Amino acid sequence: QDDGPKCPPGPVRSPRPVPPPRGPAAMPADVAACAQGSDCEAPSADKKEVWPLWKLILMALPQLGVQVLWCFIGPNSAPYMLHLGMGPALATLNNIAGPITGFFTGPLVGAASDSCTSRFGRRRPVILAGLISTWVAGMLFSSAEHMFGENVALYFAAPMYWVMDVT
Repeated sequence: QDDGPKCPPGPVRSPRPVPPPRGPAAMPADVAACAQGSDCEAPSADKKEVWPLWKLILMALPQLGVQVLWCFIGPNSAPYMLHLGMGPALATLNNIAGPITGFFTGPLVGAASDSCTSRFGRRRPVILAGLISTWVAGMLFSSAEHMFGENVALYFAAPMYWVMDVT
């Protein structure tokens, strides 16, 4: 005996279809489909889109660039800070910027990305802003000694290191 589609229990349906809500309170696609009266079977596995390898590599390139950047900056930041005049304990302690900023940055940037309504999508503007700010902060960090005198360079380079960690 077939009683029709197996939909989860919910409120009484109105005669006209109501679009599912957008944002954090949005319903999963299968629940929204059931609320609009369609059949409630799970999507088949053969409809899954397979991405070509070149597209996956292209998506991974920005992260590769960030990893290469940190391969060079990570081991050289404490000696650079020592060169600028920071004490040995503070120069090493400056490396704690990564875990501290990462603790706050991930959720905040994720929430900002989720609420982004750009015509380029939700993620692309955030990724581009991160790329540009990492590049600018890296250039300012590495050239602080040349842009400012010996007395001021340290006070400019240390915050730029933290900005790079945020990005």
